[in-house]
Amino acid sequence: MKFESWYNKNYKKLLIIPAAVLALSVLYLAFFYIQTGDIISKDVSLTGGTTITIQSDASQQSLSEFISKNLTDFEVQAISDNTGSQIQLVITVGEQNTETLQLILEDFLGYELTSENSSKETTSASLSADFYKQLIIAVILAFFWMAAVVFIIFSKGKKAKFWTVILNILLGFFMGNFFLTINPIISGIIFIAFAFILIKMYIKNSVPAFAVMLSAFADIVMTLAIVDLIGMKLSTAGIVAFLMLIGYSVDTDILLTTRMLKKHEATNTALFRAFKTGTTMTITSLIAITAALIVVYPFASVLNQIFTILLIGLVLDLFNTWITNASIIKWYTETK
Repeated sequence: MKFESWYNKNYKKLLIIPAAVLALSVLYLAFFYIQTGDIISKDVSLTGGTTITIQSDASQQSLSEFISKNLTDFEVQAISDNTGSQIQLVITVGEQNTETLQLILEDFLGYELTSENSSKETTSASLSADFYKQLIIAVILAFFWMAAVVFIIFSKGKKAKFWTVILNILLGFFMGNFFLTINPIISGIIFIAFAFILIKMYIKNSVPAFAVMLSAFADIVMTLAIVDLIGMKLSTAGIVAFLMLIGYSVDTDILLTTRMLKKHEATNTALFRAFKTGTTMTITSLIAITAALIVVYPFASVLNQIFTILLIGLVLDLFNTWITNASIIKWYTETK
């Protein structure tokens, strides 16, 4: 009862916390973009380059020191088994340094690299750049179509629903066919115009739907900022993990919104019931993903990155759902 009384008095003030965190995340991403020219650090699958994997028990540090005598832009990663014993070393360089790296490794190891004692994978820089752009477009369109579906579920005006579908179809057509081919400034202006019209429509016709979208957007932005902060280099699998995060972010928000918009329950009763169910769902997912991450972490696989991003995103989803979204929906229902 004491907590409920305190919450009723302060739930609006609680919105200051996620607003401040979101603002800091956006500022950090802007600073990161100014410093690097992109909002993420990309690995070889997105920038292009060569990865050579060798079977060796040589230390990661000694190999790095040896390669640094001839190359400056490279990365060495050790892969271990479940017992912690090193089984492989993975070396990544730019595509133009492929032959140089192979010669350096042969000098370091003292034998010729063949398909039997090593593996080599090269990705074209131009192909990687095009694939990266397509993945970004896929994430943007997935978010906007998720927002459209949520709006259709919770809004009441048929006219607004109709125009939401039409605008999202036009946005998808533009992003899929013209976004990468015309002038970047013109593309940006057109995209911002579409986004502004849709967001204005969402706020005007359905505050609960907008709250769900805002919470999902905050999950993605905050997760992206943390990923950059810890120095993770995103691969194609990492971008796909953000697509998965959109789905994870929305489920508890929809549960909360559906429960609180029911007219036969008091606002706080509906909120606390939704909190019990929603946190159980999220914590169960967190436990499963944490266990999976512990298993795959020594192998430095793509699953490692996917699980790490999902783990960060789910923790932030608890924060955004039960502070940001819950406060907005409670404010809305009590005002109504």
